[in-house]
Amino acid sequence: MSLEIAALVFISIVLPKTMRYINMPLGLIISTLIRVPPLLGLVLFVTLPSWMFLFFVHGLGAAAFLLFLQTWVNSIPFQKNKGLLIASFGTVTSLGLAAGPVVLQFTNEIAPLASQLINSVGMFQLTPEMISQQGGLIVSAMISLTALIPLFAGMPLIPLFEQQESTKIMSIIKRAPAIMFALALSGATIFGVQYFITIYGLKNELSVTNASFLLTAFMMGSLILEAPLSWVSDFFDRRYIIMVAVFLSMVCTVYLPIAIYVPLQAWILLFIWGGVIGTAYSVCLILIGERFSEQELVAANSAISIMESIGGTIGIFMIGLSMHIFDVDGLPYVIMFISVLYFSYALTRYQVV
Repeated sequence: MSLEIAALVFISIVLPKTMRYINMPLGLIISTLIRVPPLLGLVLFVTLPSWMFLFFVHGLGAAAFLLFLQTWVNSIPFQKNKGLLIASFGTVTSLGLAAGPVVLQFTNEIAPLASQLINSVGMFQLTPEMISQQGGLIVSAMISLTALIPLFAGMPLIPLFEQQESTKIMSIIKRAPAIMFALALSGATIFGVQYFITIYGLKNELSVTNASFLLTAFMMGSLILEAPLSWVSDFFDRRYIIMVAVFLSMVCTVYLPIAIYVPLQAWILLFIWGGVIGTAYSVCLILIGERFSEQELVAANSAISIMESIGGTIGIFMIGLSMHIFDVDGLPYVIMFISVLYFSYALTRYQVV
C-alpha cells in the first residue's frame, strides 16, 4: 500500500512536464486505462513482487487521474459559493472511498449465486470463495473503466491545459509556504488519524466495535461537515478560516485523551475533527486556485499532493514512534506539536488588520 503513496509523489513530480506533450482530455483517458490492467493482473499473479509492481502502476494511474480532476475543478471560474462547490469535490471523493468496502461486501454476498450461474454454463468451475476473493478486483476494474463514460460524454467541456513550459514545483511551494504548511499538517492529521485512531481506542480499552466507530465518525465528519464549513470561507478571509479550522483541530486533539473513555463523546469529537481538518484542506485547495494562473495549476496541484503526502508520511512515522515511546497518547502529542509549529509560523505570516 505504501507504493501507492510513492506513486503519488512520483506522478506529482513528472506530471507538470508531461502536460507539455499531452492535454487534459487525453491525460484523463490514459490515466483511466492505466488503472484497469493492474487490477486484473492482481487476479492472475499472486506473488508479492508482482503485487508490489501492480500496486505501483495502479497508483500511477489513480494519482494522475485525481490530479487531473483536481486541476480541472480548481480552474472553473465559479462566480459565487466557490468554497461550497470545491469542497463538494472532496466530499464526493470521500464518498467514493467510503463506498468501496460496501461494494466489496456486496460482491461477497452474491458470490454463491454468481458461482452457480457461472458453473451452470459449464465453461468454468468456480467456488464462492474464489469469486469472493477475485470478484472484488474484477468489479473494481469495471468501476474504474466506467469513468470513460462521463469523460467521452463531456469531452467538449474538458479544458485542454496545453502547456508550453512546465512550472517548477519548488517555486510554487516557495510562493505559498503558509498554505503548503497547512496542507502538510492536514495530511499528517488525516493519515495519522486514519492509521492509528482504532489502535488508540483499543489501547484505551474500547471494544473492537466502538474503536472502529472512531474512524467511521472521523470519515463521516469529513463527508457531512466539510462542504458547509468550507462555504463559510466565501464570506471571510480564507486564510483565517484555515487558522480557525486548524485551531479547532488542535482543540479536538487536546480533548481526545479525555473524551476517549466515553464512546459517544469520542465519536462526536472525531466527527467534528474530521469536518474541521477536511475544511482546512478544501480551503487550501481554493486558495491555490485563486493564487496561481491556469498555466501554473497543474504544477500547483502537484505541489498540493506532494505536501500532503510528505506530511502524511512524516506524521505516520512520528506518531508510530511517539506511541512506542510515550505509549498511547503519542497520537495526540504529535498532532498538537505539529499544530503549534503551524501557528508559530502562520501567525508571523498573516497580518491581522
